[in-house]
Amino acid sequence: MSSQSAQAFQTLTRWADRVERFLLTILVTGMVILAALQILLRNIWHTGLNWVEPLLGMALLWLTMFGALAAAGLGRHLAIDLVAALLPRRWAGRLARATSLFAAVVCGLLAWAAGRYVGFQREMDLTVVLGLPVWKHYLVIPVVFWLMAARFAVRSFLPAAWLAAKTDEILPGEGRAAS
Repeated sequence: MSSQSAQAFQTLTRWADRVERFLLTILVTGMVILAALQILLRNIWHTGLNWVEPLLGMALLWLTMFGALAAAGLGRHLAIDLVAALLPRRWAGRLARATSLFAAVVCGLLAWAAGRYVGFQREMDLTVVLGLPVWKHYLVIPVVFWLMAARFAVRSFLPAAWLAAKTDEILPGEGRAAS
Protein backbone atom coordinates (compact mmCIF):
# COMPACT_ATOMS: atom_id res chain seq x y z
CA MET A 1 0.00 0.00 0.00
CA SER A 2 1.26 3.40 -0.86
CA SER A 3 2.18 6.27 1.36
CA GLN A 4 -0.44 8.32 -0.46
CA SER A 5 -3.14 5.83 0.58
CA ALA A 6 -1.97 5.97 4.18
CA GLN A 7 -2.12 9.77 4.11
CA ALA A 8 -5.63 9.71 2.64
CA PHE A 9 -6.75 7.28 5.33
CA GLN A 10 -5.27 9.42 8.10
CA THR A 11 -6.90 12.56 6.65
CA LEU A 12 -10.26 10.81 6.52
CA THR A 13 -9.78 9.60 10.09
CA ARG A 14 -8.92 13.11 11.29
CA TRP A 15 -12.03 14.57 9.65
CA ALA A 16 -14.25 11.85 11.12
CA ASP A 17 -12.76 12.62 14.54
CA ARG A 18 -13.47 16.34 14.10
CA VAL A 19 -17.08 15.71 13.09
CA GLU A 20 -17.57 13.40 16.08
CA ARG A 21 -16.05 15.95 18.46
CA PHE A 22 -18.23 18.69 16.98
CA LEU A 23 -21.38 16.59 17.50
CA LEU A 24 -20.33 15.74 21.05
CA THR A 25 -19.62 19.40 21.79
CA ILE A 26 -23.03 20.46 20.47
CA LEU A 27 -24.78 17.74 22.49
CA VAL A 28 -22.98 18.54 25.75
CA THR A 29 -23.41 22.30 25.34
CA GLY A 30 -27.10 21.95 24.55
CA MET A 31 -27.65 19.61 27.48
CA VAL A 32 -25.90 21.94 29.93
CA ILE A 33 -27.86 24.97 28.70
CA LEU A 34 -31.20 23.16 28.82
CA ALA A 35 -30.52 21.67 32.26
CA ALA A 36 -29.45 25.07 33.64
CA LEU A 37 -32.51 26.71 32.12
CA GLN A 38 -34.79 24.10 33.65
CA ILE A 39 -33.16 24.52 37.07
CA LEU A 40 -33.59 28.30 36.90
CA LEU A 41 -37.20 28.01 35.80
CA ARG A 42 -38.03 25.53 38.56
CA ASN A 43 -36.18 27.21 41.42
CA ILE A 44 -36.80 30.87 40.65
CA TRP A 45 -40.11 31.04 38.79
CA HIS A 46 -41.60 27.71 40.00
CA THR A 47 -42.36 26.57 36.48
CA GLY A 48 -40.58 24.52 33.86
CA LEU A 49 -40.66 23.17 30.35
CA ASN A 50 -42.33 19.76 30.05
CA TRP A 51 -40.23 18.69 27.10
CA VAL A 52 -36.78 19.32 28.63
CA GLU A 53 -36.47 16.13 30.72
CA PRO A 54 -37.36 13.74 27.88
CA LEU A 55 -35.07 15.64 25.54
CA LEU A 56 -32.19 15.46 28.04
CA GLY A 57 -32.78 11.72 28.42
CA MET A 58 -32.61 11.16 24.68
CA ALA A 59 -29.62 13.50 24.37
CA LEU A 60 -27.81 11.47 27.03
CA LEU A 61 -28.42 8.30 25.03
CA TRP A 62 -27.10 9.97 21.88
CA LEU A 63 -24.12 11.43 23.78
CA THR A 64 -23.26 8.00 25.16
CA MET A 65 -23.44 6.33 21.77
CA PHE A 66 -21.45 8.99 19.91
CA GLY A 67 -18.92 9.08 22.75
CA ALA A 68 -18.41 5.33 22.39
CA LEU A 69 -17.99 5.75 18.64
CA ALA A 70 -15.41 8.50 19.14
CA ALA A 71 -13.51 6.44 21.71
CA ALA A 72 -13.43 3.45 19.38
CA GLY A 73 -12.22 5.66 16.57
CA LEU A 74 -9.32 6.94 18.62
CA GLY A 75 -8.51 3.48 19.96
CA ARG A 76 -9.34 4.62 23.49
CA HIS A 77 -12.24 2.28 24.11
CA LEU A 78 -12.29 -0.15 27.00
CA ALA A 79 -9.93 -3.02 26.36
CA ILE A 80 -8.56 -5.89 28.37
CA ASP A 81 -5.01 -6.37 27.20
CA LEU A 82 -3.72 -9.02 29.58
CA VAL A 83 -2.88 -11.36 26.71
CA ALA A 84 -0.91 -8.61 24.97
CA ALA A 85 1.18 -8.16 28.10
CA LEU A 86 1.97 -11.87 28.26
CA LEU A 87 2.77 -12.52 24.59
CA PRO A 88 6.01 -11.59 22.82
CA ARG A 89 6.05 -8.19 21.13
CA ARG A 90 6.19 -9.67 17.65
CA TRP A 91 2.64 -10.97 18.15
CA ALA A 92 1.23 -7.52 18.98
CA GLY A 93 0.11 -6.71 15.42
CA ARG A 94 -1.61 -10.07 14.91
CA LEU A 95 -3.27 -9.85 18.30
CA ALA A 96 -4.50 -6.30 17.61
CA ARG A 97 -5.99 -7.45 14.30
CA ALA A 98 -7.65 -10.45 15.93
CA THR A 99 -9.15 -8.40 18.74
CA SER A 100 -10.35 -5.76 16.26
CA LEU A 101 -12.02 -8.45 14.18
CA PHE A 102 -13.62 -9.91 17.31
CA ALA A 103 -14.83 -6.44 18.33
CA ALA A 104 -16.26 -5.92 14.83
CA VAL A 105 -18.22 -9.18 15.11
CA VAL A 106 -19.49 -8.30 18.59
CA CYS A 107 -20.52 -4.78 17.49
CA GLY A 108 -22.25 -6.26 14.44
CA LEU A 109 -24.21 -8.65 16.68
CA LEU A 110 -25.09 -5.81 19.04
CA ALA A 111 -26.23 -3.69 16.08
CA TRP A 112 -28.41 -6.53 14.86
CA ALA A 113 -29.91 -7.04 18.34
CA ALA A 114 -30.45 -3.30 18.78
CA GLY A 115 -32.15 -3.17 15.39
CA ARG A 116 -34.51 -5.95 16.48
CA TYR A 117 -35.21 -4.06 19.71
CA VAL A 118 -36.01 -0.90 17.78
CA GLY A 119 -38.30 -2.95 15.52
CA PHE A 120 -40.12 -4.33 18.57
CA GLN A 121 -40.44 -0.81 19.95
CA ARG A 122 -41.91 0.29 16.65
CA GLU A 123 -44.51 -2.47 16.71
CA MET A 124 -45.46 -2.38 20.38
CA ASP A 125 -44.85 1.02 21.90
CA LEU A 126 -46.86 4.04 20.91
CA THR A 127 -45.02 6.42 23.24
CA VAL A 128 -44.24 9.79 21.71
CA VAL A 129 -41.36 11.95 22.90
CA LEU A 130 -40.92 15.41 21.44
CA GLY A 131 -43.42 14.68 18.69
CA LEU A 132 -41.66 11.56 17.45
CA PRO A 133 -42.24 7.93 18.35
CA VAL A 134 -39.65 6.71 20.86
CA TRP A 135 -38.34 4.08 18.47
CA LYS A 136 -37.05 6.79 16.13
CA HIS A 137 -34.92 8.21 18.93
CA TYR A 138 -33.54 4.72 19.63
CA LEU A 139 -32.33 4.28 16.05
CA VAL A 140 -29.04 5.82 17.14
CA ILE A 141 -28.15 2.57 18.93
CA PRO A 142 -28.04 0.19 15.94
CA VAL A 143 -26.62 2.89 13.65
CA VAL A 144 -23.68 3.62 15.97
CA PHE A 145 -23.04 -0.08 16.59
CA TRP A 146 -22.89 -0.65 12.81
CA LEU A 147 -20.46 2.26 12.49
CA MET A 148 -18.33 0.84 15.29
CA ALA A 149 -18.41 -2.61 13.65
CA ALA A 150 -17.23 -1.07 10.39
CA ARG A 151 -14.52 0.87 12.17
CA PHE A 152 -13.20 -2.24 13.94
CA ALA A 153 -13.41 -4.28 10.73
CA VAL A 154 -11.34 -1.69 8.88
CA ARG A 155 -8.86 -1.66 11.75
CA SER A 156 -8.48 -5.43 11.55
CA PHE A 157 -7.37 -5.35 7.88
CA LEU A 158 -5.26 -2.19 7.62
CA PRO A 159 -1.48 -2.13 7.98
CA ALA A 160 -0.38 -1.38 11.54
CA ALA A 161 1.60 1.68 10.40
CA TRP A 162 -1.62 3.34 9.23
CA LEU A 163 -3.16 3.03 12.67
CA ALA A 164 -0.21 4.28 14.70
CA ALA A 165 -1.25 7.35 16.68
CA LYS A 166 1.13 10.20 17.26
CA THR A 167 1.97 10.15 20.94
CA ASP A 168 3.02 13.79 21.05
CA GLU A 169 -0.22 15.06 19.54
CA ILE A 170 -2.65 16.55 22.05
CA LEU A 171 -6.19 16.59 20.78
CA PRO A 172 -8.62 19.38 21.64
CA GLY A 173 -10.40 18.75 24.92
CA GLU A 174 -7.71 16.51 26.36
CA GLY A 175 -5.90 19.19 28.32
CA ARG A 176 -2.19 19.65 28.53
CA ALA A 177 0.27 17.25 30.03
CA ALA A 178 2.15 18.41 33.12
CA SER A 179 5.70 19.43 32.35
